[in-house]
Amino acid sequence: MTTSNKAGADISVIILTRDEAIHIERAIASVKPIAARIIVVDSGSTDDTIDIARRAGADIFHHPWVNYATQFQWALDHCGITTAWVMRLDADEVIGADLAARIATELPNVPADVTGITFNLGHIFMGRWIRHGGRYPLVLLRLWRTGAGRMEARWMDEHVIIDRGRLLNMPGTMFDHNLKDVSFFIDKHNRYATREAIDKL
Repeated sequence: MTTSNKAGADISVIILTRDEAIHIERAIASVKPIAARIIVVDSGSTDDTIDIARRAGADIFHHPWVNYATQFQWALDHCGITTAWVMRLDADEVIGADLAARIATELPNVPADVTGITFNLGHIFMGRWIRHGGRYPLVLLRLWRTGAGRMEARWMDEHVIIDRGRLLNMPGTMFDHNLKDVSFFIDKHNRYATREAIDKL
């Protein structure tokens, strides 16, 4: 069964999960004011991710994991998206209240030739905002008109590719703020290195 927030903008937000109980409620709460629909595609969580997401109002789908690009494209193709816009949000990311308000106010009035919206992503690591080293802002396409974008077939640093129109940047607060410990980050970046090697090969 699909859920709908009539007060939100005409946006479906897609969140991929696996064992994200520590993050998922926060992520959903950050987009609930602007989302007509929140879609969680899970790839085998063994913690309380699914129960938390369902209680928070998300529609739950299950699909075996291959990589981020494949999983997200599956969501675009199989989750019955009927809203005018689609947003990608990682489970450990947060949309700030200022950006949510801007989306709600400005999105209905963007010109018809604008098919994608970029956000300025920041990173918080071990409780501290990483302001230097080229890490802020990371300008990323995270909101696009339904049907205008598809995921790159990549194992690492996959992005949405827009096939028409132009992009517009929407300033505001958006953070990647992972709450897991240092051992998680070490394992994560080892996996990133493997994925980059696969792309190179």
